[in-house]
Amino acid sequence: MFFFQDIQRSGSGYITDCKMHDLIHDLAQSIVGHEFKRLEHDNMTEDLSEVRHSTVVCNFNLYTVPEALYAAKKLRSLLLLLPKGDLGEVPSEIFSSFRHLRVLDLSGSGIKKLHDSISSTIFLRYLDISNTHIENLPEGICNLRNLQVLNLSDCYNLTALPCDIVKLYKLRHLMINGCERLVTMPPWIGKLEYLRTLHTFIVGNGEGQHLNQLQNLNLGGELNIRQLQNVQDATEAMEANLIGKRNLQSLSLCWESDVNSLNDGISNDDWLEVLNHLQPHQFLEKLSIRGYQGIYLPRWMTVQKPNIIELRLISCHRCKYLPLLGQLPLLKVLYLQGMEAVKNIGAEFYGESMGRPFPSLEVLTLTDFPSLEFWWGFNRREEFPSLVKLTIKKCSKLQNMPWMPLLQHLELHSCNEMVLRSASNLTSLSTLVVGDFVEPLIFLEKLLQNNPLLMSLKISSCPKLHSIPPSLEKLTSLKSLAICWCEELHSLPRGLQNLTSLESLEIIECPSLVSLSEDIQGLRSLRSLSIEMCSNLKSLPTELQFLTALEHLTIMYCPNLASLPDSFQHLSSLKSVSILNCLELNCLPDGLQYVSSMQNLEIHSCPGLLALPEWIAELPSLRSLALSDCHNLSSLPSCLQSVGSLQHLSILECPALEERCRKDIGEDWPKISHVAHVYIGSRESQGSSSH
Repeated sequence: MFFFQDIQRSGSGYITDCKMHDLIHDLAQSIVGHEFKRLEHDNMTEDLSEVRHSTVVCNFNLYTVPEALYAAKKLRSLLLLLPKGDLGEVPSEIFSSFRHLRVLDLSGSGIKKLHDSISSTIFLRYLDISNTHIENLPEGICNLRNLQVLNLSDCYNLTALPCDIVKLYKLRHLMINGCERLVTMPPWIGKLEYLRTLHTFIVGNGEGQHLNQLQNLNLGGELNIRQLQNVQDATEAMEANLIGKRNLQSLSLCWESDVNSLNDGISNDDWLEVLNHLQPHQFLEKLSIRGYQGIYLPRWMTVQKPNIIELRLISCHRCKYLPLLGQLPLLKVLYLQGMEAVKNIGAEFYGESMGRPFPSLEVLTLTDFPSLEFWWGFNRREEFPSLVKLTIKKCSKLQNMPWMPLLQHLELHSCNEMVLRSASNLTSLSTLVVGDFVEPLIFLEKLLQNNPLLMSLKISSCPKLHSIPPSLEKLTSLKSLAICWCEELHSLPRGLQNLTSLESLEIIECPSLVSLSEDIQGLRSLRSLSIEMCSNLKSLPTELQFLTALEHLTIMYCPNLASLPDSFQHLSSLKSVSILNCLELNCLPDGLQYVSSMQNLEIHSCPGLLALPEWIAELPSLRSLALSDCHNLSSLPSCLQSVGSLQHLSILECPALEERCRKDIGEDWPKISHVAHVYIGSRESQGSSSH
C-alpha cells in the first residue's frame, strides 16, 4: 500500500494530481484531531477556536466564508474552494481575521482582485492564486517578508508583477508559467538570491531588467526566457550564466519580434555569438529555441548535450541546414517548425558516426518547410530504428521521405502526393492520417495494401478524392475510420462488411454522398457511428439493424434526411442518439421504443418534428432528454411522468414548450416535476426528487 495513488504528472515529470489512500486519510484525520476541519455549510454550531488547518467549501450563492470559521484565531492553513465565475474580490475579513496564516490557497477560483489588507498576514509563507482571473497584485503583497512560495500559474489576465517584489527576500519559488499577458519583469529580480524556481523571465530594456539578472540565481526545473531580442550583446548573454545552472531540466529561448525587424543591422555572426553564450549545462533534458534568425545553429546544441530528451526548433526562418542531431543518444522527441530556408535534409542531419543515427528517437514532427524538396536517408537499414510516430505538415515541395522500418503512426498534411508514394513502402503502420491533399491520392491504394494491420485511418480535406481505394476492405484489423471534408466523395467502398473489427465510423461533410453502402451491415463490432454535414444524404440503409454492438449514434446537419429506418429495435446495445439540424425529419423511428438500453436522447433544430411519441415511456433506461430549437414542438407526451429513470431534462429555444413547462404553473409541469434536474431556457428548475 502506498501513501498516494493514481499519481498524475506534468510533461516535465512533476506530480500534478494524486489521491490519498482511505486508510492513510483516516490515519491523518485521527492524528490532527480537532486541529483540522472541513467546512461545507454555514450552519456550524461547534467551537472552532482550536482549529489550525481548514478546507472551506464557500457558499455558492453568496460567495461567503462560514461565519463560524472566524472564531479560529489560531488558523495556520486555509484552503478556500470558491466557485468559478466573476467573484471580484476576496473578502478582506479573511486577511484581518487570520493574521497568523502560513498557507493560503485560492487557486481555481474566479477572483479578480486581492485586497491590499493581505499585507497584514505577515507570517504567510505559501500563497497560491493560480488559475484565477487576477489582473494585478496589490503592492501590499510585497510586505509579506516571510513568503517563500508565490504561485501565479495560468493567471491569464495578469499583466504585471509588483515593482517591489524584490522585497520578498525569502522567496524561493515564483511560478508564472501560463501568464501570457505579462510583458515585463520587475527590476532587479536578480536580488532574490534564494529563488530556485522561476518559470519565465522576460528580458527588458530598462535598468535592472536585462538578462544578466539571472547571473546569480541558482534556478532549477523549467526556465522560459522570452523577448531575447532585447539582449544588447553577447556579453549580456554570457553574464546570464545559463551553463552554470546545473539544476535546470528544461530551457526555452524565445525571440518574439517581427522577423524583418530582427534582421535589420544584425549579422549572422551576432546571432550565433549570442546563442553560443546561452549554452545550458550538459545535463539538460528539454530544449526549445523559437524565433532565432541566424543561418547556423551553434555546435553546442548537437554535440555537447548528450542528455537531451526533447528538442524543439520553431520559426528559425533563416537556418539553411538542420543541425547535426542524429548522434544525440537519448533524444526521443524532435519538433521542427517554420524553417523556410531549408531545401534538403541529408548527412548533416545524421552525422558521420559509425553508430546508428537517432537511436532513441520515437516522435518526429516536420511542419512548415515550404522550400524543402528532398529528405535523404542515411542508411536504409540503420536510420530511425526506434521511430514510432512521424508527422509531416505544410511541406508542399517535398518529394520523398526515408524508409522507417518500425514506424507505427504517420500523419501527412498539406504535402506533395509524391510523399505519399514514398510512404507506400512502409509496412508497419497502425495509424494513418492523410489530410489537405489537393491531388486525388492515387498512391493511397498501395499504402493501404502494404499495411494490413492498420487500426486507425483518417482521411480529411481531400477535395479531389472521388472514392476510397478498394484495398480498404482488406484492413480487417481496422478499429477507427474517419472520412471528413471530402467534397467529391460520392460513395463508400464496397466490401465494407469485411471490416469486422471496426468500432468507430465518422463521415463528416461529404456533400456528394447520397447514401451509405448496404455493406455497412457487416460492421458487427461498430460501437459509434457519426454522420455529420452530409447535405445530400437522403436516407440511411435498413441494414443499420444489423449493427447490434452500436452504442452511440450521431446524425448532424443532414438537411435532406427525411426519416430514419424503423428497424432500430434490433440495436440492442444502443445507449445514446443525437439528432441535430435535420430539417426534414418529422418523426422518430418507431423501432426505437424497443431499445431498452437507451439512456440519452438529444434532438436539436428539427423544425419538422411536431411531437414526441407516446412510446417514449417505454424506454426503461432513459436518463437524459435534451430538446432544443424545435419550434414546432408544442407539448410533451403525457406518459413522460411515468419515466422514473429520467434524471435530466433540458428544453431550450422551444418557445411553446418552455411556456408549458414553467415550474409549478405550466400545463406540462406535472409531467416533469419528478425529474431531478430540469433546465428550461437558461434557467434550472429543481424537480421534486431533489428536495
